[in-house]
Amino acid sequence: MKIKIRKRYLKHNYKNRSPIHFHARQPNGVGTDINATLTLAPVLRKHPRLRKHMVKHEVDEIRHWGQGRKYGHAHAKRKEPKLTREMSLSDFWRRVG
Repeated sequence: MKIKIRKRYLKHNYKNRSPIHFHARQPNGVGTDINATLTLAPVLRKHPRLRKHMVKHEVDEIRHWGQGRKYGHAHAKRKEPKLTREMSLSDFWRRVG
């Protein structure tokens, strides 16, 4: 199973929304190649450490989803590094803002 990822940056920061999310498709069914688009907030360009960990979280979530399993977000959250593990949305915007 291959994951083909495309990154797309928004034009503006939206402080009440998550700075990263994904849209994924698996055209040939469960367990086959995945086409995914990650949508990132422009503030992540200036914070490469945060971006790296957040992208890794999303890729883990996509991989888990692609195998046909449930609870991809919970699975990816357990594997996160200490930097982003307990970070809420308001904590993120306070840190980068």
